[in-house]
Amino acid sequence: MTWAMLRYGGLIVSPGAWAASTQLGQILPYRDCGSGGTWTGAMAFAAAAIAAGAAFLSWQQKNQVISRPRRAMTYVAAYSGFSFAFALILQGAATLLLSPCLH
Repeated sequence: MTWAMLRYGGLIVSPGAWAASTQLGQILPYRDCGSGGTWTGAMAFAAAAIAAGAAFLSWQQKNQVISRPRRAMTYVAAYSGFSFAFALILQGAATLLLSPCLH
């Protein structure tokens, strides 16, 4: 992996994890209702872990960058990744509170 990929991981990977979680959040409740499982919640929390991991990798790269614009983008990537991770945690909490059979 290059340094740029690690630096901007929170800006690229986190929205991708959120988009995948949102799409699967529309599909998996039908399976959860039929089987009584909690695949939707598990998937949301797994996506939150991926988003937080990418944001943390971006945050670690802030000291490796010398120029100010690139350092600013590193901060943007890290904060964006943590924001998406927080949204995914809230999405996972909602799946634990609501029954998947209510649609």
